[in-house]
Amino acid sequence: MRRDYSRSTGEAGANDGLSRRRFLSAAGAAGALTAGAGLAGGTAAGDGVGIQEFERLRVSSDNRIVDGSGDTFVMRGLSIPDPKRLAITKEVRGKGPTQLVDTVTDPSDGWYPRVVRVPAQPTDIGEYPMGHTGPRYGEDHPAVQDGDVAADRARQRPPQPTEYEEGAFTRDQLLTYLEEYYDDVVERCRERGVYCIVDFHRHWHEQPSGDGEGNGGPEGSAGAENHLPYDSEYTNYWAYNDYYGQDEPASWGYVDDSFRNEYRERHGDVVPESALEDGDTPYDQWRVNQDLVDEAVLFWDVVAERYADEPHVVFEPYNEPTAPGIWGPVEGCAAWKQRPLWDVFVDDFATPIMDTIRDHAPDTLLLMSVPGWCQSTQALHWRDFEHETVAVTWHNYAGHSVSTEANWLNDTDYGGDACNGWEPEESQGLQNAMDVRPVVVTEFGWQNPEYTRRNSNYRGLNVTQAPLETRCRCGLSSHSTASYGAPFLDAIESDDRISWIAWCADVRWQPSMFRADFPIKSAFFDLINGSWYDTLEESPDLLPKHCPDPPCEWELWDHPNMGEYVKQRLADHRGDEVPFPVADDAASVDPIDGATPTDPDGDGLYEDVNGNGEVDYADVVSYFNNMEEPAMTDNAEYYDYNDNDEVDYADLVDLFQQV
Repeated sequence: MRRDYSRSTGEAGANDGLSRRRFLSAAGAAGALTAGAGLAGGTAAGDGVGIQEFERLRVSSDNRIVDGSGDTFVMRGLSIPDPKRLAITKEVRGKGPTQLVDTVTDPSDGWYPRVVRVPAQPTDIGEYPMGHTGPRYGEDHPAVQDGDVAADRARQRPPQPTEYEEGAFTRDQLLTYLEEYYDDVVERCRERGVYCIVDFHRHWHEQPSGDGEGNGGPEGSAGAENHLPYDSEYTNYWAYNDYYGQDEPASWGYVDDSFRNEYRERHGDVVPESALEDGDTPYDQWRVNQDLVDEAVLFWDVVAERYADEPHVVFEPYNEPTAPGIWGPVEGCAAWKQRPLWDVFVDDFATPIMDTIRDHAPDTLLLMSVPGWCQSTQALHWRDFEHETVAVTWHNYAGHSVSTEANWLNDTDYGGDACNGWEPEESQGLQNAMDVRPVVVTEFGWQNPEYTRRNSNYRGLNVTQAPLETRCRCGLSSHSTASYGAPFLDAIESDDRISWIAWCADVRWQPSMFRADFPIKSAFFDLINGSWYDTLEESPDLLPKHCPDPPCEWELWDHPNMGEYVKQRLADHRGDEVPFPVADDAASVDPIDGATPTDPDGDGLYEDVNGNGEVDYADVVSYFNNMEEPAMTDNAEYYDYNDNDEVDYADLVDLFQQV
């Protein structure tokens, strides 16, 4: 059953001092003049913006995303932050969630995305600390080196899927989250003519680790964040290794290095493939993190049913299965070691989640991730997913080694006896995954920290640290549009089996496409327990109100950062591999009483007659006073709400009923 989602037209505002009685009087008089004429119900479809007719997307036999006629659709777009996070921080950020969607889908300002990716974070669904707000290990953080960081490290725990019976949030929390924050954004994407990727944004924040010598907090013996024990409260491995147990790290590097060293000590040789058949190796003793699977199943049991009938919705079942990663070549060089781990991922992790989705939404396109922070694509050559209408996701950032080598497509053969393919600049690439499934790059980005620091309203800010809610430090590097952004997108655009979604259309989540174009009252402020939610509940005055009346203006980052360039590439490809009717030219309407009307919900009809960004009683009066003026009669298609090809009193009553 199709859901009836409420529509948002922005923040509530003043009604220009006019009384409700006056509006009712005006509308009542208009209604009386239409007595006996009958009123047309509903809202007529107008020209709108973006894609005008959504179709179910599917996957062709030659690994392309296509429409119902088999024509290729290359998904190009961008991600926004979690809608709840945007909503509760709009006065800090400057925009709420639907306001941001409106901003990045406005063709009159040169925006032409065809897809918007919308993360749904367990952190925000269950109202947890951000998970990456404490200190980082390094010379500028002596407290970390001294080991006195227990309180700060507690703020860095990712939400654990064991918090409740089925995950880090309850079913009721999820329903409230969807009703109050998410539904409006899904609907707004439809109104603005873009496909909406519903992204279960589960990931494991890369924690500041110890120094490997006992320093750095409660896990100080760990030399890297993915060498923490599986059962550590600072981790969310998607699987563990039964050979070593849950109190040991579950990263591939730890397991493989440990066993190879043990085997060499016992046998004086490398581990042969025959050892796998003997059954005395860790390579076939991987077990899935069932708690994480159960949490994802809960999410999709609710969400897949909710949006199953929406043709503009695409599902991303799990953002980033992190460690253990599956690194290395497709063939040769002991690649056999990792194939059992991939089998566990396909059988015990990905398949139950996709099965749950398919129970409710058998035809919705799925964008399925792979382990290793969405970089272990070579495993697809060993065994494909069993479900149909599935593309695979891949993530890349400027700070990755494969980007340093510009080896994104992996057009070099690392197989054979040369034992190549294990280095990051080799194993992080796509490795011809497009030969198995279409690829959607659902995250990529770049941001130069020094340039950002010099040119941000957040003066003096260290952009590699917490105050800007850094989502991915791997995007913060000395790379630029010229050295990363342009060549990366050129490579991706060389193959129409690959789509791309930029991260991130925000001023705080990094790498950021925008910077604030309004005064910043305080770049640094404390969050209670590292949590927006605890702060809002206990001491909301701690948060600066940079923008007390959203939306406020944002400015795109220019070269060497990513904002302006991504926007330009979206414009350059606005008609490429887009097999749907689109309306990319914003309607030009004449001013009324000196103000230009707007179309708040993107349906091609201009209900905001007085141009104040809202649909309110003042619009009813303005309509009544101007309905015989040429500004309206010569542009009837924009004010004909009842679809009878003229501006009349029935339209006025229709507008009043909307208000």
